[in-house]
Amino acid sequence: MNIFTWIQKIWRTLSSISGNVVTAAFLISLIVFLIEKYRYHYKRAAYKKEEKSFLSGARIPEGSAVRKVAVITGASSGLGRKYALSIDRNPAKYDVTEFWLIARRRDRLEALASGLHLPVKVLCLDLTDSENIDFLEKCLEQESASAGGSSAFTVSMLLNCAGYGKYGSSRDIGRQEECRMIDTNDKVSISVTAAVIPYMNAGSRILEVCSVAGFQPIPFFNCYAASKSLLYSYSRALRIELLNSGISVTAVCPYWIKDTEFIAKAAGKQKDLFLASTASRVVRISLFDVQHHHALSTPGLLCTLDRIFAGWIPDEVLAYIMTFFL
Repeated sequence: MNIFTWIQKIWRTLSSISGNVVTAAFLISLIVFLIEKYRYHYKRAAYKKEEKSFLSGARIPEGSAVRKVAVITGASSGLGRKYALSIDRNPAKYDVTEFWLIARRRDRLEALASGLHLPVKVLCLDLTDSENIDFLEKCLEQESASAGGSSAFTVSMLLNCAGYGKYGSSRDIGRQEECRMIDTNDKVSISVTAAVIPYMNAGSRILEVCSVAGFQPIPFFNCYAASKSLLYSYSRALRIELLNSGISVTAVCPYWIKDTEFIAKAAGKQKDLFLASTASRVVRISLFDVQHHHALSTPGLLCTLDRIFAGWIPDEVLAYIMTFFL
């Protein structure tokens, strides 16, 4: 038996093992998916009975008492703004009766609020300041108390869209900018999520805007990619923690979006990037995934392919490949 026959035999054996592993992984994933769907449905149905009992006891028309808030960070532009506009077109679909819009630019928040049909609470806050997180917690506590508790006030959706990226080497970007990325992309999202969870009930949904960048290391975008990797890992783990509560967490991992301010701010100028998506497309696909309690949303071809192959290709190789997409 020559060397080529041995190589062929080894290849067939490895292919057979690999195929079996992939099949087993798919079946396990399918079983977990179905279990999660059942648990969300069961918890949601139980909460609906409690809600109906509350409304009946209060002797008021059903649907008029419970305030169901969508809290959106980074709402002044980009994905945050698009999510608000999309949800506002069909709020019943997402179980929302009012918005809390959070960002630093008041003029843009008020302009967005004026075009929405649902009631809006505008919170002009820099969430990288921990005192503003404390203020948000106090607002939630006061609104819940004045509404009559968790039966009458609930955060039905949290959409963490605040994010920041800067392209370049770590040496050129510097410590302050890299720390700002970590604060905005991780500290803010995790802090707001922790503040909001106590006011959520079964059926509530959390959307964390992560990024396809979080699937692998990316030279010259390394701090941003690392920060999104942290948020992605946090989101996937939090989903399991909250499963018994009936609260779902979806990590949304888009590729470049060409019609927001992100590319221009990250690169210093607007760039035409290969197969860049649009905000409307990302919002439409990701809201479908969030509505159906999916764990992960990759709203586009490239981010879906990256999701599939990132676990198979060594990080050393991926790091080189990703430089061609910047």
